[in-house]
Amino acid sequence: MKQLKSVLNYITLLSAMYLTASSIFYYPVQKPGFYIFFAAYIIEIFVDRKWERIHFDKKTWYFIVLAFFFMLAVIYLPFESSRKYTNFLFEKRFSLLGFALVGFFGVNDKFKLNYFLNTFIITSVFSICYLIFLKVGIHQFISNPLRADLFVDQRNIFVNSHMLFDFYLNISLIGIWYILTRSWNRTSMWKISLYIVVIPVFLGSLSISEGRSGFLLAMILLLGFVFFEIWKRKKIVGIVIALLIMFLFAGWASHHKRMSKDDLKTESRIFLWKAAVSIIKEKPILGHGISDAQEKFDVARAKFETVDYRNMWIKSPHLDSHDQYLQTTMEFGIIGILTLLFLYISPIFIASYNKRLFAFFIMFLCVYQSVFDMFITGPFASIFCLLVLLILRVKNNIVEPVKV
Repeated sequence: MKQLKSVLNYITLLSAMYLTASSIFYYPVQKPGFYIFFAAYIIEIFVDRKWERIHFDKKTWYFIVLAFFFMLAVIYLPFESSRKYTNFLFEKRFSLLGFALVGFFGVNDKFKLNYFLNTFIITSVFSICYLIFLKVGIHQFISNPLRADLFVDQRNIFVNSHMLFDFYLNISLIGIWYILTRSWNRTSMWKISLYIVVIPVFLGSLSISEGRSGFLLAMILLLGFVFFEIWKRKKIVGIVIALLIMFLFAGWASHHKRMSKDDLKTESRIFLWKAAVSIIKEKPILGHGISDAQEKFDVARAKFETVDYRNMWIKSPHLDSHDQYLQTTMEFGIIGILTLLFLYISPIFIASYNKRLFAFFIMFLCVYQSVFDMFITGPFASIFCLLVLLILRVKNNIVEPVKV
């Protein structure tokens, strides 16, 4: 029986790692991981009698709040007049409920932080190499002046859109920083060398992305890493170097192909955000519910979008506000946005002490990304939940054990 439990625990671990690796790809690639992981986990609940180890501490309450956030859509359902988008939007949120269950009962002791951070890093390297060597072709990538366009085209077909792809690479950058700074003395030199070599590879991929947010976020993260590491040793030097790096990054960012003033002025999100604000003003306290909010938004955005964007979006059956904060406020009003902010901010304070700074950078990533896209109720939902599990439930085997 003990051996069977161990096998089940490893199946749960491996399926979670597969889910982590596949999160960079479109949903069909992730699907098997979802089914295997949750099936194995539900069995594991009963085999391991996980209910016997439940403690209603801050971490457990966090996952109760996560389940509550999902349930808000259910609570509002009887009061909505439209059902047009109900099924479509619910499908995007089911992972929140599933991972809330996992977080509530906790994961088995086979789960280690190092496994998952290296999964992010290795998958990022594999994806970039897969695109450059197999899909674009190394000769084409080196010789063609349109290499960035070739890379983007193949990435959109075979991996994912720039929002999720860039987000994934930024998680990998955080993973490298955390591993190197917390286990430098216990990591072999060849591993350290590999970690350092892949950093410019990630930055290079982000710099040729058609997206702005992922590239800027990488610059902010690197600035943050340098600042915190030097600040711990010499505070004044940390401030000076951080300001110098900020100046250099600003110059680099200004040459990004989507940083021109004309491009920023025609940014489609501006129209979408204005439409969302107009819907929020109708019911700022309670919100409209998921389907009613989306249907009203469809009407409102037509008032703000240009003719070019209207023609571009005319075939789109669903277009959201591209901002998690605005979308949540449209749907659930003040209670929704307060719950969302709790889910984003509280992990920093309830994480174990040796994960606090790691949690800060991860949650900053989520907070930042939520300004530009649907996050917790969109394609980032599962990866967000995985990150929260890493912060609150997965054993930290990267930091050196404290000797008693």
